[in-house]
Amino acid sequence: MPGLILFGRRWAIASDDFVYPSFGEGLTRIAWEIVLLVILSAHQSGFECPHGHDLKSFYIGATVLNGIEIIIVIILLRISMQGTIKNPWPRRNIQRVLYTKIFMYVSEAVWLCISTYWAFGHDYTCSPSVYWTARAAVICSWIIGFFTFLAIAVAFDPMGSLKKQNLTSLEDGGREVYDVTISPSEVWEKRCRLLCCCVAHREDMGAAFAEIGKIVADFFKDLDLVPTDIAAGLILVQEKQVHSDGQLRVVVTSNDASEIQSTSSQLEPSLPQPKSWMTIFNMAHYMKYAMGSYGWPFYMYEHFFTGLCGLCFHCRCCSCLRKSNNVFKDNICQCNSAAIKKLSGLKQNDLVYVTFKNQFKQVPFYVALDREKNTVVVSIRGTLSLQDAVTDLSAKGADLDIPGVRDSYCHAAMLDCANYTKSQLESLNLLETAFSKLHDGAGLVITGHSLGAGVAAILAVLLRPQYPHLMCFSFSPPGGLMSTNASKFTQDFVCSVVVGKDLVPRLGMYTLVDLKVKILKALCETNKPKYRILASGCWRLVCCIGPSQETSGRHLQPTQSQSKYSEERSCLLQGKTIQDALRDAELQLEEVKKTQWPLHPAGQILHVLEVNDASLPCSGDPQYFAVWSEAQCFDKIVISNKMVFDHFPNTVSHALNQLAGRNYIPQRYDATTA
Repeated sequence: MPGLILFGRRWAIASDDFVYPSFGEGLTRIAWEIVLLVILSAHQSGFECPHGHDLKSFYIGATVLNGIEIIIVIILLRISMQGTIKNPWPRRNIQRVLYTKIFMYVSEAVWLCISTYWAFGHDYTCSPSVYWTARAAVICSWIIGFFTFLAIAVAFDPMGSLKKQNLTSLEDGGREVYDVTISPSEVWEKRCRLLCCCVAHREDMGAAFAEIGKIVADFFKDLDLVPTDIAAGLILVQEKQVHSDGQLRVVVTSNDASEIQSTSSQLEPSLPQPKSWMTIFNMAHYMKYAMGSYGWPFYMYEHFFTGLCGLCFHCRCCSCLRKSNNVFKDNICQCNSAAIKKLSGLKQNDLVYVTFKNQFKQVPFYVALDREKNTVVVSIRGTLSLQDAVTDLSAKGADLDIPGVRDSYCHAAMLDCANYTKSQLESLNLLETAFSKLHDGAGLVITGHSLGAGVAAILAVLLRPQYPHLMCFSFSPPGGLMSTNASKFTQDFVCSVVVGKDLVPRLGMYTLVDLKVKILKALCETNKPKYRILASGCWRLVCCIGPSQETSGRHLQPTQSQSKYSEERSCLLQGKTIQDALRDAELQLEEVKKTQWPLHPAGQILHVLEVNDASLPCSGDPQYFAVWSEAQCFDKIVISNKMVFDHFPNTVSHALNQLAGRNYIPQRYDATTA
């Protein structure tokens, strides 16, 4: 922090990000230096042949250049370890070292080109081991150069050019400060289009990219943070959250975990009584249909080694020649439909309608017959494509027409997806056709996971006037879905399931800005070097240990020189100190509270948690319990190693199946900090 300026552009790397790359490069170059010296010594007498001196020159030149690079790498490593995240002053000369290093890269590339000609451009009469060893060394040098190029490409910011920026020559501590005058929203819109280049040309997605660019620009405004800064901030925030007061602590008081004692939770009488159909068994049952909507990619993920054999017996080869009346936009062998049948246990005649048409604001879904429960099931797929991701990020709000409910609004793009699905159901008479194939009194169930969960909940609102007894199971729904009043209205017919510290049900503009404030505050308070922070986070992840009480939240005391620096020279973020950026973020958070519509998951929410959660993905098979929670309980992002894994459909299914196997009855607790 802040982003490094080289060759008149900002790079996605900071001056303290060279510790581990330099350490790895140094070890590689030392090993390569030893190899070159050993080969040169072993073949000393073998170069006495026509053009043999060229091979010897290659080894000598490569050894000298590599030795110089080792010295530069050691210097770069030493400089990058100096100071702290907010104290870049000891690293002020790192640009000079980098310019020297880049000059050496160019020299090595030129020498490698010449050496390639020497190694492959002559017919040698000396021992084959001599010239083939040299050729192998040249090939290895090209491989090392390729990976070096990849490392530079990773650090390259395609939008980091300063040519369109107004450069104000402000000198503070020898570092130039650049005043960006181009629109940040335009920059982020271009970045989003570059990232989604496969679909960026579509006219219907132009407004979506503009909206996403504006949202991301508002979030990152006044910040000059590189990815490793954010990673370090997340590690520090996690350390604080693990040991903060008020976290949910659970102790198992019986063998089947049916009785849960909480040290910080209180019975919440304001929660409505769950409906009789909101049972663990029903949730586990209909989760199969939600998983089936993901098709063959998810089935292969679940059954990596045996998936192909499992699907082949249900596929319809050359289906393009044998058109199906109820399956559309599947692949040539209808692998997605085969996966639906494998994951949900359905038969071919149970599938009323299946479509995998996927465009912006048009998500795949299928209609099926659940003969066991005598219900018609509409399952909507979650995020699995760039179009789906753009739909997720188009977070503008829109009015949701619910008679008698004031301030009712929801996620605009998901509302469009729900309207599209509703129009398909009505225009093709899909529900009427499905009900005609079941016994009288059949029910309607709408389900989905992630994006599909959000669309399913909104679709349930749209269809409820025609089907007042419908049921909706919304698994891992997005947090920015419905307003408070709309969410409460759906409590009679929507059951949402959230597992652990799942990130998605907590995502929203308010929670993101709140996380931004926490990251900046953590970076302001710490005096640890970044490489130590990243090392501690990786150590906990790889070795499966949590933050210790003694070290978590404790920061190095600033030295006398660091204290002096804090008084005289502040880390600049586009002309602002990190403290100024923190104050601006706090003001932004207050502004979001006043101007942004608060959005929550829909309906009654079952929060499935781990007993004695260690927050580690390799802590063994977890034991779960469940509590009924309010939507407001998910008003902050909880940093955890499991916050992504807890969102996966297989994790949700495993947790529900485990609870169903224990005949678990959820308790009514307020899991405010889970």
